[in-house]
Amino acid sequence: MTVLSRRIMLAAGIAAGISPSLPARADGCAPVLAPLKWAPRTRRVIERLIATHGDTAPGYDPARRPYAVFDWDNTCIAGDCEESLLHYTANHFAFAMPAETFARATARDVPAHTFSGPFRTVDGQNIRFRDLHADLCADYALLSARSMPPAPTDPVLLSLRSKLVFAYDAINATCHGDIACRWIIRLLAGHDAGGLAALARASNTWHLARGMGQETWITPATRAGRAGIVARPVQTGLRLTPEIADLQSALRQAGIDVYVCSASLEDVVAVFATDPDYGYGLPRQNIMGVRMDWPGGRLGLDAAPHWPVTYRAGKVRAIRQTLSGPRGYGPLLVCGDSDGDYAMLSEFPDTRLGLLVNRLSSGPIGAIASRAAAQLSVPQPRFVLQGRDENTGEWRPSEQSIPMGSRLPALVAHS
Repeated sequence: MTVLSRRIMLAAGIAAGISPSLPARADGCAPVLAPLKWAPRTRRVIERLIATHGDTAPGYDPARRPYAVFDWDNTCIAGDCEESLLHYTANHFAFAMPAETFARATARDVPAHTFSGPFRTVDGQNIRFRDLHADLCADYALLSARSMPPAPTDPVLLSLRSKLVFAYDAINATCHGDIACRWIIRLLAGHDAGGLAALARASNTWHLARGMGQETWITPATRAGRAGIVARPVQTGLRLTPEIADLQSALRQAGIDVYVCSASLEDVVAVFATDPDYGYGLPRQNIMGVRMDWPGGRLGLDAAPHWPVTYRAGKVRAIRQTLSGPRGYGPLLVCGDSDGDYAMLSEFPDTRLGLLVNRLSSGPIGAIASRAAAQLSVPQPRFVLQGRDENTGEWRPSEQSIPMGSRLPALVAHS
């Protein structure tokens, strides 16, 4: 059995049926979570939540089913499935749009400004977006005009991929989050639903088989172009999280509905979240993410109407539009990992518990982590932490996490 097969089998049920189908529970007993690599106290708090609000509780009302909302990237899995898909698509030149559409997609909504600070050339020069865009278009046009796929060492391919990840990182850091969310998705334009799902599965398989870590993508000296030579760190690897698969299954068995609300393209997340082979097996209609139009059955460049960008406050708007508004009450449990989840973790008065995958972050999500750390001895905390080793992508039986490149666990970010 390959390493990848073992990982998928682990998440798909710990071979014996932990998830997505738990063993039958005793009558009148709430489901319990497999210990796996849970922080023991965090697991106990969540089990108590399920027992108190699930269908074995005296006050449970099946007409007002409780529900939980999960972020996807770096919460339900280790890694980001959409950024990983960008890396896979760039590495394999698996785009599905002509050069003219690529030029429109990569220019759309991005202001004509100059990148500076950490987003300079390797020799320290500022970069105008119009120069970076010109290089992207030139590389893409050359590659798309060829009849054969490029070799992995092709300088034009290496140039395109380095400047794509540089552009995405720079836009993500310097523009409104909605712009970055749409920008990375538009790179998938032209795929039909079946082709996009196949591409996402191929990317998942490729990244699940790779080690967790970082590598640097740099522009070849022969392809400096107008913007110059750039370099960006790229995260490698994805990991399934059997503890989350088990939790989601336990919630559903207890009559608590499970939803996902992600800032990635909904259709890409759904490949991961709904396929039982990955261990999650959630209903497709319970997956919320960024939505786009599909003219002629192919992914387009325009946003789907009447739907928010599911990022930060947009996640709250999506939950209110589809869940808390129609139902009249908010989520019981919210699970996340980053500033993008801060709003949905904290905005709903009905939420009894927030589960935070501890990535040792600062900022707004760091404030929640600090609050959770201060509540470690509180019997019914508002927030709980779950540790992870970023070097392996696996959870730790502790609230403390180990950052990438380190061996030392920590509870909160160092100031």
